[in-house]
Amino acid sequence: MTQELSGAIKERLDKANNIVIASHVRPDGDAIGSLLGLGLALKNAGKTVQMVLVDGVASFKYLEGSEFVVREPKEGYDTFITVDCADFRRVGKAFESFGQPDINIDHHKTNENFGKLNLIEADEVATAAILANYLPKWGYEITKPVAAALLTGIVTDTLGFRTSNTNPSALRVSAKLMETGVDLADLYMRSLVHKSF
Repeated sequence: MTQELSGAIKERLDKANNIVIASHVRPDGDAIGSLLGLGLALKNAGKTVQMVLVDGVASFKYLEGSEFVVREPKEGYDTFITVDCADFRRVGKAFESFGQPDINIDHHKTNENFGKLNLIEADEVATAAILANYLPKWGYEITKPVAAALLTGIVTDTLGFRTSNTNPSALRVSAKLMETGVDLADLYMRSLVHKSF
């Protein structure tokens, strides 16, 4: 990602007051982890945040912050963000009238670049890994609950660090998230129990 794009995203987030974040229907661990990780980081910074998944958080209700996720957005937002969604239609019918997202963050090669600002890093193992790398650069703290959400996204999208695209960068960022106090073994077992992969 260019410094120019990173700066533009930071500026947009800094100016935002009432933010809607959405991800795709039938959300997996990365969709939920990315939504919660970004949403909690922004809430901790004093922003008003609506975290929206039209199908809910499924079996990831053990993640802190999942109680804030709603199925429909309310009016009054000034910034609309999508995470881990390559195709805008996949955010669901609740967003048909929303128009173009202000920020689109994703790791899928098939992403249609449908946002005003598009942070697409197809080499990353998960959208959660992108957020783990950039949230501190944008001035947002990665607390333990934020780290747990982001690590869930990485663990589930790599099938427990077993996919062919698992690289040293993914392991390094995961180790950094663990340094907040997240218990990787517990998180991994919860993910297995809840059949996230």
